[in-house]
Amino acid sequence: MFRATRANHGYRSQGPHGPSVTPSRRDHRRRGVAPTHLAFTGFLLVSLLASSWLQGCAGVGRAYETTLVLGDVAAGDDDSFLKRRRPEPEREALEYRVEDREYVADIYRPAQPRRGHMLLVHGFTEEGRRDPRLASFARTLARVGFTVFVPEVDGLRDYSISSREVEVLADALRFSTGEEGPAAGEHSAVLAFSLAVGPAMLAAKEPDVAGRVSFIVAVGGYYDLPDTLRYVTTGVDAGSGEARPPPPQREGRWAVLLSQLHWLESDQDRELLERMAQRRLESADAPVHDLRRQLGEEGRAVYSLVNNRDPEQLEALLAELPERLEREIRSLDLSTRDLSRLEGDVILIHGPDDRVIPISHSERLEQALPDQHRTWFYRAGGLGHVDVTPGLRDGVGLWRATWRVLREGERQAATTDLPRDSASLHTMQP
Repeated sequence: MFRATRANHGYRSQGPHGPSVTPSRRDHRRRGVAPTHLAFTGFLLVSLLASSWLQGCAGVGRAYETTLVLGDVAAGDDDSFLKRRRPEPEREALEYRVEDREYVADIYRPAQPRRGHMLLVHGFTEEGRRDPRLASFARTLARVGFTVFVPEVDGLRDYSISSREVEVLADALRFSTGEEGPAAGEHSAVLAFSLAVGPAMLAAKEPDVAGRVSFIVAVGGYYDLPDTLRYVTTGVDAGSGEARPPPPQREGRWAVLLSQLHWLESDQDRELLERMAQRRLESADAPVHDLRRQLGEEGRAVYSLVNNRDPEQLEALLAELPERLEREIRSLDLSTRDLSRLEGDVILIHGPDDRVIPISHSERLEQALPDQHRTWFYRAGGLGHVDVTPGLRDGVGLWRATWRVLREGERQAATTDLPRDSASLHTMQP
């Protein structure tokens, strides 16, 4: 996530929803471009020179912009070369409607729109589309020519992700590429992080939407949702083979619990499990026996899954869940879905040290995509889950991935004449 500090935009860190930048020597900032930013940008300039030499003059501009983008990410709220060279993008808030479903979103409009449209999906955050770090990232994309559309996704805002988010994102694509949307008659790219990758890819393959998606960027995403649960709860990743993934984050199992409480019928079970999660998030050894004794049948089934330590028991524990909860988990599992209906190209970015979703998920997703897709997979050393510490380890993988995103943006900007549908737009004050 990008650390932006704006008046009236506080933030409580609750979950992954975008690349987070952790610069070193933050106590040594000075007015102007931060020292860490200078060092990182200096390294990236080496990549720029190498790329320019390999590509010739035509590649110089994009390579330079790639360097500026990553420098802007590394700078966080601080000054950056990109901020100095590009006007601040305009943000417009709007309401829109698809059939009888009503939504809100933000559009970030670049001074020079030249890379087409980007649907940016926020992750778990109580502030939703207005999370200051996500907003900072949207502005970075707009500075380099993307028109960025950020819909509010209520399920990601209240930690209750489900198959309904697929419809929300498909509707965002229907509207944004429809006759009243910001990408009217054009294609749109999609960029999603972490657990939002699954719903985003499922939305992008809806029959009336698939032809409108130019490319998808998946950062730290999952492929097999039950395997994700197995890793988060037991530390075992079925896709890693003999390679052992790093140990999962302690908070992961309790974040999973909080994301599924809405499926329980019992108000008492929901309240008890939420209190359990809060205790364990504050202290890994906090006692919860008093609460566990009060759980009903559904609550005990969910607690048993979250507290499981045996990887062989996962499938049996899933089968014990309330039927609608197990059905939702299965519906979001990309490993069981037909991905041949995806028409957009795919850019996969994943850190080898990810402690929330192991890199094997992106590796398996790459293998599962049909041959007709153009797919690029970038291992980004130094990228944890969606946390970036700028440095030499990050430079090459992230630089190449960013270059590819900019390149595909240029390609989509030349593609127009999509079929249009009807949707209603009402502009509000941001």
